[in-house]
Amino acid sequence: MEYCKSNAGYFLRLFKGEDIPGTIATFVKDKGLGGAFFTGLGAIEGVKLGYYDLNKRQYLEREYPGDVELANMTGNVTYVDGEPFTHVHATIMTNEFETFSGHLFCAQVAVTVEVNLIATETRMVRKPDQETCLKLIHFE
Repeated sequence: MEYCKSNAGYFLRLFKGEDIPGTIATFVKDKGLGGAFFTGLGAIEGVKLGYYDLNKRQYLEREYPGDVELANMTGNVTYVDGEPFTHVHATIMTNEFETFSGHLFCAQVAVTVEVNLIATETRMVRKPDQETCLKLIHFE
């Protein structure tokens, strides 16, 4: 990965083979940021998307083999138990021009991924929410 500083935060270029959620989380931690919001696009592979079924209190997951277009990625980095946690949603397009979207569990860079990351000064943490069984954002 390489990056440059911008007025609002950072612009990242991720390289082929890099794990997208992990690379972004490590960057935020290494820079000592309180958290971040980001958007991105590019070409990815090894994709697993999901949907949170509120009634079942669990994620339903689906894998998408091969390389796909990352039409849009939106997410944030917060902290859970002191470690960075990346929450990402994405829209992908296959070589059949079908689009799919949802919670992005995992993906690696197939060609390149470009990320605009806006850093927060306030530390953002996730704490359990009893109603949804999810860890929701709180500001410290």
